[in-house]
Amino acid sequence: MTLFLTEKYLHLFGFFFWMFGSFIIGYIFAWLHYKNNKESKTEDTIYNAIHIETETEAPTTIRAKKTIERGGIEVKYPKELKFDIIGMGDEKNKDDLTQINGIGDFIEKKLNSIGVYNYEQLSKISKDEIEAITELIEFFPGRILRDNWKDQAKELLKDIKQ
Repeated sequence: MTLFLTEKYLHLFGFFFWMFGSFIIGYIFAWLHYKNNKESKTEDTIYNAIHIETETEAPTTIRAKKTIERGGIEVKYPKELKFDIIGMGDEKNKDDLTQINGIGDFIEKKLNSIGVYNYEQLSKISKDEIEAITELIEFFPGRILRDNWKDQAKELLKDIKQ
């Protein structure tokens, strides 16, 4: 007993009890944390099991998207314009499409390359054709609607007919 009472060993004895107390407190908190995590995982597992049971009752089909071989990039098939709806155009009956706000020389050349040459064709486009044109000429999505090419083409057609 005189061993621990000396000044030399008294601080080691105190240090040991402080460390032991810290260990016990850490152990208790770790045990509580583990217990709470285990309970929440059990609840999640029960919820998922119930959820999966209800999902399996209704038949579902999951289809993979076609991708480039091992690249993971989705294959997108290019859209096509429905010329039976908008009409055929040619270079002989070509209109100056740059009169429409939002169409410059570059965009006019791209439109001509996909077969759009005149105002009449643009006046007949629907939302599906707008999406196809946007994709084919690699234009900004929504820009054709915002610039209102269809109504501008109709107005230009009226001006030509008068």
